Amino acid sequence: MTNAQREQLAAAIRAARRSKGLTQEALAERINRTSASLSNLERAQSLPSLETLVLIAEALDVPISSLLDFPATRGKTRSRIREENEIMDMVRSLSAEQLRIARMQIEALGSMKK
Repeated sequence: MTNAQREQLAAAIRAARRSKGLTQEALAERINRTSASLSNLERAQSLPSLETLVLIAEALDVPISSLLDFPATRGKTRSRIREENEIMDMVRSLSAEQLRIARMQIEALGSMKK
């Protein structure tokens, strides 16, 4: 696993946890791990075992694939990866109408000159 993928996984776990309104302590308790070990995962200091990854996905009620979705990360900073993951978590929680509005807003931003 590349460093960028480690960062992506860490950011995905952190963003999913935050989108559910959980603290590291609360999620750690749900998966029977220490908050220190969860902190290490969210800072990309360690990698979760497959068992831990499954527990995290179940506790956060997200597909495991959403945590392992590694879009092209070449040249992206850690903060960029984190922002993209947080936005994707927000998008997943939108209603159909909210999603339509968000798409129009993003298209408008994309058409603005830099």
